[in-house]
Amino acid sequence: MAAQMMEYESHSSRGDFAMQRYLLLQGQHEELRQHMHELCPTYSHASSTAVTSPSLSPTRSVTLSPLSSKHTSPSRNHRRSSGHSHRSGSRTFPGALEPVLDEEIVGVMAADEQKLCDVNEGIKRALTELLNSEAVRKDRNMRTWVQTRLMDTERELRTGRRRRSNGSTD
Repeated sequence: MAAQMMEYESHSSRGDFAMQRYLLLQGQHEELRQHMHELCPTYSHASSTAVTSPSLSPTRSVTLSPLSSKHTSPSRNHRRSSGHSHRSGSRTFPGALEPVLDEEIVGVMAADEQKLCDVNEGIKRALTELLNSEAVRKDRNMRTWVQTRLMDTERELRTGRRRRSNGSTD
């Protein structure tokens, strides 16, 4: 009986640790996205995703901006993407369609993109470990929630690989 209890605690604590790691990495992910958006507002257009807040029930999802932890609605995203604002680091020239980024900004974006990739890889590992935990295997809703987050993360990793292979920052 004691061996079974220790095994259960081991499985439970591994799942708890994986969830804590996921939450920490998700926070880092949001901070990186926000920083990248501040540097280059057009970066966010191609990578908007629906994210379930970890504090909510696994069955309730809300749309979050991939670049901030604020709840957003499609109309708010539309207004932000269609607004004409001048951000530091980018210069708009008459007749130009896209802002021209300074080399320094491009370098920072590339470094942030690599950090984001590393964070996403960590999220993928944490979610995989969570998916294999006893508690998640027994809870259908939680399992679905974790699987959805894992698929979102894998999709973002593929998008990042494509973006890096094309050499673009948006």
